Amino acid sequence: MELSITLALALGLLLLGQWLNRLAARRHRVALNKLQSATLQRSLELLQALQKHRGLGAQKDIASVSQRNALARRLDQLWLNWPGASLQVAPLQRDWPQLRRNPADFEAHCRMIEALLTVIEQLAERLDLHRLELAPACRHLEDLARLRGLAMRAANYRRCPAGLELQIRLLCQRLAEPAAEEPLHGMLRQLEQQLAATAQTRLTPGACFALLTPLIDERLQGLRRALARNLIAA
Repeated sequence: MELSITLALALGLLLLGQWLNRLAARRHRVALNKLQSATLQRSLELLQALQKHRGLGAQKDIASVSQRNALARRLDQLWLNWPGASLQVAPLQRDWPQLRRNPADFEAHCRMIEALLTVIEQLAERLDLHRLELAPACRHLEDLARLRGLAMRAANYRRCPAGLELQIRLLCQRLAEPAAEEPLHGMLRQLEQQLAATAQTRLTPGACFALLTPLIDERLQGLRRALARNLIAA
């Protein structure tokens, strides 16, 4: 009898221990997913701000400088208390002050954004977000944002420089896929006709920024909403 009771107690303790371990593992997994989701949301906001900061980097008018300075202050805040300490963002945080002091450095912005896109891809993989196609969507947004930055630089000249014209044409060709929406096709045609393929530029830097920014912001906001819904469903 005593042996039976002892065995029953041992079995009960074993089952209780297994249940507690599973509960602890589930809580850890939920907490980790929330942390990574928060980091991903922060990364998307950081991506948006960095892309705009790059676009405005070479502009010298009062409105652009004011907007760029506001973005720089927002970026300062986004780097603080980064929620994903284990991710490869420390080099980006270290590089930001130098980029802040040299806002016209287009390629340095591109390198930082490329590194940030890698972080986003890692997070999407960890959170199993394949069905959201988050990583390719962010790459597509970067093509749009890079086009915006190049167009703004080209619009500073009386005629689009050959090097900028080539980059703009290549990006327009890549973005003008058959599945692209008509509004995007219209924007690309306008950039080609009034900026890249004309003897005299007919767009200002501000017009280029205003042309592409609403579409980029709308698509990025859609990604953030989809990510938020995914977190709630999980």
